[in-house]
Amino acid sequence: MSDPTPAPVHDPAPRPSEPAALASVFEPTFLRKLDRLQLRVRHSLATRPGNTPMPHGSQPSGIELANYKSYHPGDDLRYLDWNAYGRLDELLIKTFRAEREAALHVLIDCSASMGVPAADGKFSFAQALAASLSYVSLRNNDPVRIVALSALRNDTVRTSPWFRHRDALGRLRAFLVSLRARDVTTLAESVRAYARQARVPGVAVVVSDFLTEPRHYESALRTLIGYGWTLGVVRLLGPGERDPSRVFRRARVRDSETGAERIISLTPANRARYESALTAHLDGLRTWCAQHEVYFALVDPHSGLEHALFHDLVAAGMVR
Repeated sequence: MSDPTPAPVHDPAPRPSEPAALASVFEPTFLRKLDRLQLRVRHSLATRPGNTPMPHGSQPSGIELANYKSYHPGDDLRYLDWNAYGRLDELLIKTFRAEREAALHVLIDCSASMGVPAADGKFSFAQALAASLSYVSLRNNDPVRIVALSALRNDTVRTSPWFRHRDALGRLRAFLVSLRARDVTTLAESVRAYARQARVPGVAVVVSDFLTEPRHYESALRTLIGYGWTLGVVRLLGPGERDPSRVFRRARVRDSETGAERIISLTPANRARYESALTAHLDGLRTWCAQHEVYFALVDPHSGLEHALFHDLVAAGMVR
């Protein structure tokens, strides 16, 4: 059983350039709330086709008793069954059922579109959500890695080291602070590169605005499914993206990734076209995930991190 107290955070104050949303995750009161959560996607590893069921094998220590073996010099005497010795006059060592680690890989879209419109706060929310899910995973003794989905460097993606204990929260926090939303969208390419790099599948949660052609995000998600990953998708959608009239009425709009510019007037006809395109985009992503048994959650950063974790992701089946 895990220690019910939150891990110590030696420096709870926000760090230079740290988003307030990310800093709030490490407040002791919020960590205590996270203690109530578990990743449901973790448990689906046992039942997804192609995955090795858990529990699996045996080991000399653990929680669930699996069997006994005869004592041999050098065996750990802590696991000697004295009751069996009293009944059978035989030295027997307990063995325990082993569970495979369910490593969590949080894949954060670091493309420039995640930073606009600035008022939506998509990227800072993605950092905070990644920190929250990482804490939940670490508290349940499963390792975590953060993956920055951005332009490739020498055919590799930027990743954090593996974090395996709650005392690594400070290093995890520092890695998240170092991320920036500034590259072009490369979901398909970066996911393929990471899937080859990671080799052993686990639980992957992709946090993105998915502002790319369907064939690109479908290729990215299909790659992870093909490698045997258990997959969750979090689509971030803020109020400015949902209704651009909150941001402008008529303006010269610049593409944050390509630099292309055009003048746009939000006439009733243009707003109707935009709403139709957005609805088609969301429906397409949601339908694709449902057809491929991928957990899907649509999250508004302005609704708050607590609402996302305890409502949106619970409703999507990702956490409980």
